[in-house]
Amino acid sequence: MNLVRSAVVFSAVFFLVGCTWLGLSKNVVGNEKNFEEDAAVDSFVKVGKIVDVERLKKGGKLLVVPFPAGTNVVANERTDKIALMIVKGIADELKESRFEVLKDANAHEAELIVTGHVTGIGKPSKWKPWLLQATQNTVSIEGRMVDAASRSTVVVFTHSAQASARGKDYAQLGYEMGKDIGRYFLSVEQ
Repeated sequence: MNLVRSAVVFSAVFFLVGCTWLGLSKNVVGNEKNFEEDAAVDSFVKVGKIVDVERLKKGGKLLVVPFPAGTNVVANERTDKIALMIVKGIADELKESRFEVLKDANAHEAELIVTGHVTGIGKPSKWKPWLLQATQNTVSIEGRMVDAASRSTVVVFTHSAQASARGKDYAQLGYEMGKDIGRYFLSVEQ
């Protein structure tokens, strides 16, 4: 009987020490850092910085280069579709604004250029449905807008989105992220 009691006590101590070592104590209520407190109130992207407000207010001919797969992201049909949908979302949001979104044929006329990378794609785990957890599709990107003439940075941003696997696919997430980026560019008053 003492052997069983000792095994139970040892297991409980081992479990508690293991959970503490893994960092589970960081999730205590009130201990977590709230990201929204650091973000600007009118921010449409997760993290963004407008470096040259006057240049952004001026607007102009804008070229949006599709965002290729970044480091540690597999380049495949899914990332290509996300990249194109980001461009479509930005273009749709900037219609009838101070920006003229250029196509491939007149890309050489660009005054502003938006480039970036897809930095992460998360697909739901095959085990999550069995564990009764909500599955999430996630996409994260980072990018910047530069002035074509001076090559100076106008805007820098990172953004991510997640949605239920059944509700939205990666292309829809890319489109919505593109619209968010377009709104961010328009958030500066003229």
